Amino acid sequence: MFLLQLQQSDVKVRELETATTQLPAKLDPLRRDLAKLQGMLDIERGKLTETETWRKTQQDQLDREREALKTAQNKLQASKNSKEFGAASREVENKRKSISDRETELKKVVEASTASTAQLALRDKDVDGVRTELTNSEDAMADQLGSLRAQLAEAKVVRDEARAHVEKQWLKIYDTLSAKRGYAVAPVIKGVCQGCHMALPPQLNNILARMESIETCPRCQRLVYRKELLDPKPEPPKPGDEPKPDA
Repeated sequence: MFLLQLQQSDVKVRELETATTQLPAKLDPLRRDLAKLQGMLDIERGKLTETETWRKTQQDQLDREREALKTAQNKLQASKNSKEFGAASREVENKRKSISDRETELKKVVEASTASTAQLALRDKDVDGVRTELTNSEDAMADQLGSLRAQLAEAKVVRDEARAHVEKQWLKIYDTLSAKRGYAVAPVIKGVCQGCHMALPPQLNNILARMESIETCPRCQRLVYRKELLDPKPEPPKPGDEPKPDA
C-alpha cells in the first residue's frame, strides 16, 4: 500500500527534520554560560581599567604634591622671620599629611588592583575552558548534523518516490488529512479504526479484507487498512525448533 509507505516516509522525514533543527539547540546552555562568563569578565576588566586610570591620575597628583613639598621645604629654609617660618612650616606639614593620605589610599588601590588582576586571570582561564568545550562540541555536532542531513536527503528521495506512486486525487486527500489530523493512514485492528477507535461497519471491514480499493473511516475520514493483512507473516518454524513433548 503506497499510501502507508508514503506515511512512513513522511514520519521519518519529519523526525529527521526535527532532529536536525533541535540538535544545535542542545549547545544553547553552554553558549549562555560562555556569554555570561564573558560578560562578567568584560565588566570586571572595565572596572580594572577605570581603577588603573584613577591610580595613574592619583600618582600624577602625588608626584606634583611631592614637588610642592620640596618647594615648601625650600621656602621654610629661606624663611627670614618667624611669621614666614610659621607659614612655611604649616604648608610643609599640610603637604606631608596630604602626601601620606594619598600614599595610603594608593597602596590600598594597588593591592586591590593586584587582587583583581589575579582574579581576572582565573576568570580568563574559565572562559577559555568553556570556549574550548563549546568549540569541541560544535565540531562533534557538525559531524552529527552532516550525518542527519544525509539521512534526511535520502529519506526525502524515498518519500518522493512513494508520492510518485500515489494518484493525485488520493495525494490531495492524504495531504489534507495529514495537515489536519497529524497522520492520514490508520490501521484497523479487530474491526476498530486505530485513528479514532471507532468500530467499523462489518461491510466496510469485509471490503478492506479484499484489498481492492482505498476506503476511509466514516468517523475520522482517515484512510484505513486492515493491519493483519499487511503485517509480515511469521516464518514457519525450522526443523528441530518444534517444542518437544513432555516426558
